[in-house]
Amino acid sequence: MAQPVKKLANTVIAYSFTVGVVIALVLGLVSGLVTQWVPALTSLLILAGVVVGFFNITPAETKDYVLFVTAVVIVISLGGNTLGQVQYVGDYLSRILTSILAFILPSVIIVAIKAIINLARN
Repeated sequence: MAQPVKKLANTVIAYSFTVGVVIALVLGLVSGLVTQWVPALTSLLILAGVVVGFFNITPAETKDYVLFVTAVVIVISLGGNTLGQVQYVGDYLSRILTSILAFILPSVIIVAIKAIINLARN
């Protein structure tokens, strides 16, 4: 009985990252149109990031995840302003990148703190 529950939990956790990215894209595209939904969708993104940080990253993946996500955060932070200047689609690109940051920042913070705790234990 425990095996099907574990398999279901793993499936839900695996889909949480994809759902977070999709919500970030949708939020970036529609945030200028439906401002009343932005806080709720941003909260959902943060919650999905927390789920990914706690449950989706294994200890073996920690170093790579923190390294790659840190690189993505740096690139988004530096490139967001440049892409925001693009005519017609710049606002959308900027909002999408901001939404992606809202999703991945909580996950990388949690993964990094878990890695620090594991280092302190060893």
